Amino acid sequence: MQIIEISATVFGLLQALLVLYNKRSNWVFYILQMLLLIVFNYNLKLYGDLLNCSIYLIMGIIGLILWNKPKKELPITKCTSKERFVYTAIIIISTFTLYTLLKQTKDPKPLIDAFTTSSSFVATYYMVKRNLDTWILWFINDISYSIQYALLQESAYYLMALNIIWTFMAIASYIKWQKIMIGEKL
Repeated sequence: MQIIEISATVFGLLQALLVLYNKRSNWVFYILQMLLLIVFNYNLKLYGDLLNCSIYLIMGIIGLILWNKPKKELPITKCTSKERFVYTAIIIISTFTLYTLLKQTKDPKPLIDAFTTSSSFVATYYMVKRNLDTWILWFINDISYSIQYALLQESAYYLMALNIIWTFMAIASYIKWQKIMIGEKL
Protein backbone atom coordinates (compact mmCIF):
# COMPACT_ATOMS: atom_id res chain seq x y z
CA MET A 1 0.00 0.00 0.00
CA GLN A 2 2.84 2.36 0.81
CA ILE A 3 4.38 1.86 -2.65
CA ILE A 4 1.09 2.98 -4.20
CA GLU A 5 1.06 6.11 -2.01
CA ILE A 6 4.71 6.91 -2.80
CA SER A 7 4.24 6.33 -6.54
CA ALA A 8 1.12 8.50 -6.60
CA THR A 9 3.08 11.19 -4.76
CA VAL A 10 5.94 11.10 -7.28
CA PHE A 11 3.56 11.26 -10.24
CA GLY A 12 1.72 14.11 -8.52
CA LEU A 13 4.94 16.09 -8.10
CA LEU A 14 5.89 15.57 -11.74
CA GLN A 15 2.41 16.59 -12.85
CA ALA A 16 2.48 19.72 -10.69
CA LEU A 17 5.83 20.83 -12.10
CA LEU A 18 4.64 20.31 -15.66
CA VAL A 19 1.32 22.10 -15.16
CA LEU A 20 3.17 25.00 -13.51
CA TYR A 21 4.87 25.53 -16.86
CA ASN A 22 1.64 24.99 -18.78
CA LYS A 23 2.88 21.74 -20.39
CA ARG A 24 0.45 19.28 -21.98
CA SER A 25 2.47 16.30 -20.75
CA ASN A 26 1.25 17.05 -17.20
CA TRP A 27 -1.92 15.13 -18.07
CA VAL A 28 -0.02 11.86 -18.60
CA PHE A 29 1.27 11.94 -15.02
CA TYR A 30 -2.12 13.14 -13.81
CA ILE A 31 -3.78 10.07 -15.36
CA LEU A 32 -1.18 7.70 -13.87
CA GLN A 33 -1.58 9.31 -10.46
CA MET A 34 -5.37 8.95 -10.61
CA LEU A 35 -5.12 5.26 -11.42
CA LEU A 36 -2.95 4.72 -8.34
CA LEU A 37 -5.16 6.89 -6.13
CA ILE A 38 -8.24 4.91 -7.13
CA VAL A 39 -6.62 1.81 -5.64
CA PHE A 40 -5.32 3.74 -2.62
CA ASN A 41 -8.68 5.36 -1.77
CA TYR A 42 -10.56 2.09 -2.22
CA ASN A 43 -8.30 0.42 0.34
CA LEU A 44 -8.76 3.28 2.85
CA LYS A 45 -12.54 3.42 2.27
CA LEU A 46 -12.35 7.09 1.23
CA TYR A 47 -15.33 6.71 -1.06
CA GLY A 48 -15.66 10.40 -1.90
CA ASP A 49 -12.05 10.50 -3.00
CA LEU A 50 -12.52 7.21 -4.88
CA LEU A 51 -15.38 8.77 -6.85
CA ASN A 52 -13.31 11.92 -7.24
CA CYS A 53 -10.30 10.11 -8.70
CA SER A 54 -12.49 8.07 -11.03
CA ILE A 55 -13.96 11.23 -12.48
CA TYR A 56 -10.50 12.86 -12.46
CA LEU A 57 -9.28 10.01 -14.61
CA ILE A 58 -11.90 10.92 -17.23
CA MET A 59 -11.14 14.64 -16.85
CA GLY A 60 -7.43 13.90 -17.23
CA ILE A 61 -8.10 12.25 -20.58
CA ILE A 62 -10.24 15.23 -21.61
CA GLY A 63 -7.47 17.60 -20.46
CA LEU A 64 -4.90 15.70 -22.50
CA ILE A 65 -7.12 16.03 -25.58
CA LEU A 66 -8.09 19.70 -25.05
CA TRP A 67 -4.56 20.84 -24.26
CA ASN A 68 -3.46 19.33 -27.57
CA LYS A 69 -5.13 22.22 -29.37
CA PRO A 70 -3.01 25.22 -30.29
CA LYS A 71 -2.77 27.61 -27.33
CA LYS A 72 -4.54 30.38 -29.24
CA GLU A 73 -7.69 28.23 -29.20
CA LEU A 74 -7.57 27.73 -25.43
CA PRO A 75 -6.01 30.79 -23.75
CA ILE A 76 -5.69 31.24 -20.00
CA THR A 77 -8.72 33.17 -18.71
CA LYS A 78 -10.06 34.45 -15.39
CA CYS A 79 -13.53 34.03 -13.84
CA THR A 80 -15.95 36.89 -13.41
CA SER A 81 -17.46 37.67 -10.00
CA LYS A 82 -20.69 35.98 -11.11
CA GLU A 83 -18.80 32.81 -12.10
CA ARG A 84 -17.03 32.79 -8.72
CA PHE A 85 -20.37 33.05 -6.94
CA VAL A 86 -21.75 30.16 -9.00
CA TYR A 87 -18.78 27.84 -8.40
CA THR A 88 -18.77 28.68 -4.69
CA ALA A 89 -22.47 27.81 -4.47
CA ILE A 90 -21.83 24.57 -6.38
CA ILE A 91 -19.07 23.61 -3.96
CA ILE A 92 -21.21 24.35 -0.89
CA ILE A 93 -24.30 22.53 -2.16
CA SER A 94 -22.39 19.52 -3.46
CA THR A 95 -20.31 19.30 -0.25
CA PHE A 96 -23.38 19.01 1.94
CA THR A 97 -25.14 16.66 -0.49
CA LEU A 98 -22.11 14.38 -0.67
CA TYR A 99 -21.56 14.62 3.10
CA THR A 100 -25.09 13.32 3.64
CA LEU A 101 -24.30 10.33 1.43
CA LEU A 102 -20.83 9.67 2.87
CA LYS A 103 -22.16 9.64 6.45
CA GLN A 104 -23.99 6.45 5.46
CA THR A 105 -20.71 4.70 4.57
CA LYS A 106 -17.62 3.79 6.56
CA ASP A 107 -15.86 6.94 5.33
CA PRO A 108 -13.64 8.01 8.25
CA LYS A 109 -13.88 11.78 7.53
CA PRO A 110 -17.11 12.35 5.57
CA LEU A 111 -17.29 16.17 5.79
CA ILE A 112 -13.74 16.97 4.72
CA ASP A 113 -13.88 14.15 2.16
CA ALA A 114 -17.07 15.68 0.74
CA PHE A 115 -15.50 19.15 0.61
CA THR A 116 -12.26 18.03 -1.02
CA THR A 117 -14.22 15.95 -3.51
CA SER A 118 -16.57 18.79 -4.43
CA SER A 119 -13.96 21.51 -4.63
CA SER A 120 -11.60 19.24 -6.57
CA PHE A 121 -14.19 18.72 -9.29
CA VAL A 122 -14.58 22.46 -9.72
CA ALA A 123 -10.80 23.07 -9.58
CA THR A 124 -10.14 20.35 -12.16
CA TYR A 125 -12.85 21.72 -14.44
CA TYR A 126 -11.16 25.12 -14.39
CA MET A 127 -7.72 23.56 -14.87
CA VAL A 128 -8.94 21.74 -18.00
CA LYS A 129 -10.31 25.07 -19.26
CA ARG A 130 -7.02 26.84 -18.39
CA ASN A 131 -8.70 29.26 -16.02
CA LEU A 132 -6.57 31.15 -13.48
CA ASP A 133 -9.14 30.60 -10.72
CA THR A 134 -8.16 26.94 -10.65
CA TRP A 135 -5.13 27.89 -8.55
CA ILE A 136 -7.20 29.68 -5.91
CA LEU A 137 -9.37 26.59 -5.63
CA TRP A 138 -6.37 24.23 -5.57
CA PHE A 139 -4.73 26.30 -2.83
CA ILE A 140 -7.77 25.87 -0.56
CA ASN A 141 -8.20 22.27 -1.63
CA ASP A 142 -4.57 21.29 -1.01
CA ILE A 143 -4.68 22.68 2.52
CA SER A 144 -7.88 20.71 3.12
CA TYR A 145 -6.39 17.50 1.73
CA SER A 146 -3.31 17.93 3.94
CA ILE A 147 -5.58 18.14 6.97
CA GLN A 148 -7.64 15.14 5.83
CA TYR A 149 -4.59 12.93 5.34
CA ALA A 150 -3.14 13.99 8.70
CA LEU A 151 -6.38 13.15 10.53
CA LEU A 152 -6.77 9.65 9.12
CA GLN A 153 -6.25 6.80 11.56
CA GLU A 154 -3.84 5.32 9.02
CA SER A 155 -2.19 8.66 8.25
CA ALA A 156 -1.11 9.08 4.67
CA TYR A 157 2.05 11.08 5.31
CA TYR A 158 3.40 11.03 1.76
CA LEU A 159 0.13 12.33 0.34
CA MET A 160 -0.10 14.87 3.15
CA ALA A 161 3.41 16.11 2.29
CA LEU A 162 2.49 16.18 -1.42
CA ASN A 163 -0.52 18.37 -0.70
CA ILE A 164 1.58 20.72 1.44
CA ILE A 165 4.00 21.05 -1.49
CA TRP A 166 1.05 21.54 -3.85
CA THR A 167 -0.23 24.36 -1.64
CA PHE A 168 2.93 26.32 -2.37
CA MET A 169 2.93 25.23 -6.01
CA ALA A 170 -0.63 26.54 -6.37
CA ILE A 171 0.68 29.99 -5.41
CA ALA A 172 3.58 29.67 -7.88
CA SER A 173 1.25 28.37 -10.60
CA TYR A 174 -1.15 31.26 -10.08
CA ILE A 175 1.69 33.74 -10.50
CA LYS A 176 3.12 31.91 -13.54
CA TRP A 177 -0.26 31.50 -15.28
CA GLN A 178 -1.11 35.14 -14.60
CA LYS A 179 2.10 36.16 -16.40
CA ILE A 180 1.27 33.82 -19.28
CA MET A 181 -2.27 35.23 -19.46
CA ILE A 182 -0.97 38.81 -19.59
CA GLY A 183 1.52 37.79 -22.30
CA GLU A 184 -1.24 36.16 -24.34
CA LYS A 185 -3.24 39.40 -24.26
CA LEU A 186 -0.34 41.45 -25.61
